[in-house]
Amino acid sequence: MTAAQGGEVLLLVNPASGRGRGLRFCTETAAALRAAGFTPAVVVTESLEEATRKAREAAPGSIVAVLGGDGFLGAAACGARDSGVVLLPLAGGRGNDTVRRLGLGIDPVQTVRNIPQLVVRDVDLGLVNGRAYFGVANVGFDGLANEYGNSTELNLGSLTYLYGGLKALREWKDVTFTVTVDGKETVFPGWFVAVGNVGQYGGGLRICPEAKVDDGLLDVVSLGRASIFRVVATFLRSYRGTHLGTPGVGFTHGRSVTISANKPLHVYADGEMLAPLPATVEILPAAVKVLVPRDSPVFS
Repeated sequence: MTAAQGGEVLLLVNPASGRGRGLRFCTETAAALRAAGFTPAVVVTESLEEATRKAREAAPGSIVAVLGGDGFLGAAACGARDSGVVLLPLAGGRGNDTVRRLGLGIDPVQTVRNIPQLVVRDVDLGLVNGRAYFGVANVGFDGLANEYGNSTELNLGSLTYLYGGLKALREWKDVTFTVTVDGKETVFPGWFVAVGNVGQYGGGLRICPEAKVDDGLLDVVSLGRASIFRVVATFLRSYRGTHLGTPGVGFTHGRSVTISANKPLHVYADGEMLAPLPATVEILPAAVKVLVPRDSPVFS
């Protein structure tokens, strides 16, 4: 189904995403929407909760354009699954992993201009203890890297998470995970567990390269006992999505994933801290309608 032309579009903007990237593109994006025949109602939000509420209050079938980072998009998706709106993800963050993996590109103005070529598709949502996310829920070394990346004052763009990862390498040790996928339990010492829906995070890491957003499944990728060299090599390979099958890397998929550890850790999803361990990650099939290119690579 293609997007309808004309009518009102709710443009949600996160002023904090990407160090103000959303605000910088707000005026041009709204102008592009008007040029495309839409009437944009612009809301510069004050919180992720407001993004959820605004998307929930929008009229079913209407378009909600989301100009922010991955976490902001996930917050809007929480409301969209209740209201039945159509989401248009726009790159307004630092990494913009979900937008890029969907095939929409990182120029929000150009994405709006491409609306006539986009189609509406049903997309699965991941849930961490009931809270929605699009891309990857992760816990472990990479979660610590995410924390360091978010807290840095350096303006590194998509390299922010690489910086955080290098810093986290120095502090990670002696962690044992217990992961249960659809009732099958595995216990292992390791570095991380990633549960993917769109499957990309961290500024270009295709950690779950086979993930599809319309298969009703979560892809679970983990790294067990490994040297620091192996950890670095795994993440470097993940930029190309070629790390599956290498020593120490585990891969499976399922509908329900429970994660715990012998140390206090938090689950991150789409760059946001969502919950402490233990946590349950589930899939909600065909939960949200999203505008995407016809040849988007994350559909079956």
